Amino acid sequence: MKKKTIIIIAALVVIVLAIVFTLINNKKKIEASKQVVDRSIVPVYVSTFHVEPLPIQGNLNVPAVLSANEEASISSSASGKIISLNIELGSKVTKGQIIGVVDVKQKELNLKSTELNVEKLGSDYERDKVLLQGNAATESAVTKSKYDYETNKIQADLIRQQIKDGNIVSPINGIITDKKLIAGEYVNTGVEIASVVDISKLKAVVFVSESDVFKLKEGDRVKVTTEVFPGTVFNGAISFISPKGDDNHNYRVEIAVANNNSVRLKAGIYVIAEFNVGGNATVLQIPKRALVEGVKNPYVFIASGNKSVKRKISLGREIGENIEVLSGLTQGEEVITDGQINLIDGSKIETAKK
Repeated sequence: MKKKTIIIIAALVVIVLAIVFTLINNKKKIEASKQVVDRSIVPVYVSTFHVEPLPIQGNLNVPAVLSANEEASISSSASGKIISLNIELGSKVTKGQIIGVVDVKQKELNLKSTELNVEKLGSDYERDKVLLQGNAATESAVTKSKYDYETNKIQADLIRQQIKDGNIVSPINGIITDKKLIAGEYVNTGVEIASVVDISKLKAVVFVSESDVFKLKEGDRVKVTTEVFPGTVFNGAISFISPKGDDNHNYRVEIAVANNNSVRLKAGIYVIAEFNVGGNATVLQIPKRALVEGVKNPYVFIASGNKSVKRKISLGREIGENIEVLSGLTQGEEVITDGQINLIDGSKIETAKK
């Protein structure tokens, strides 16, 4: 019996040791799997494009984002409790429209009191003038009566203006896009109550190189298209050309776009503005596929030896599968067109053989 017990205990010890060994071995495997693999020494295979000037047709296509013609904040010129506010998100308002009222009851009572005082002081002033003519009053008494009368008239006008300021008024035509306060809340002077946007006209801002800007003039017609409405052309016109270029010799050009068609555009839509500049030329171009995040956040990776270098660039017109580069690249550089999704600044690269 004793021998049988010893055998059982020995077997249990063996089993426990086997379990412990297995757990330790599994732990080592798990910890090994958690080790960060240093991939900085593993090159990423990429393809590149030699940056150089390429020919371009006479039309100038430049990407832009539409913005509202006018945006404004609606605020109150008086402090107090908002008695009424007759707007909601999407409400259409007109310039000068009263959309709400701030409590001015106390000011209205002050006005009544002041008007009564003005009436009394006016009578006193007229009486003192008559008394002065009969030498029954002094010149200084008449002067004081006039001063008191005129001062209270000014005070009454001031209170009337304060009561008028209790009206909450829209400063422009447009649509309510934000509402921060509601009736019943207290508002301080100048605090924003709501926002209004006018999209009856929209605006597109582009930057044009010095080689093209002199071919443009205010009033020139511009074709505006967007992928949101394929096949539809919206009419625009140049409303402003900056007389001063930026550090990269690009000039700000603003395009007014009418928004009264059956298809209504919205602020924030990505568009292409097409200018007719005439003639042919050569400009610095790269394939669109080289852009890591597209035209809205334009940057590329440059192949510098066996390393990648992140480079922010400014874009011009779209030219088929290519896009014009206004600044950020120079002729002769190698821009990475394939494999850049796996890159960060300073990644080790290996250029695929062409």
